[in-house]
Amino acid sequence: MYTMIKTQVIREGKKPVAVILDYNEYQKLRERALDRADYAEAVSAEASSKKLTQLKDVKKSLGL
Repeated sequence: MYTMIKTQVIREGKKPVAVILDYNEYQKLRERALDRADYAEAVSAEASSKKLTQLKDVKKSLGL
């Protein structure tokens, strides 16, 4: 049986210091963050490369 946990914000005075949330919600947020980081890295790599080489061409040049 699965029970959804209501998200809770833990505060010290008025300042939020921690969050308690459902593990499935955490997994979704983590996946989004990883996807965003992967996208940013790909955009950066593409912008810094003068010429992109297809995987099939790299394999061919390496004799694979």
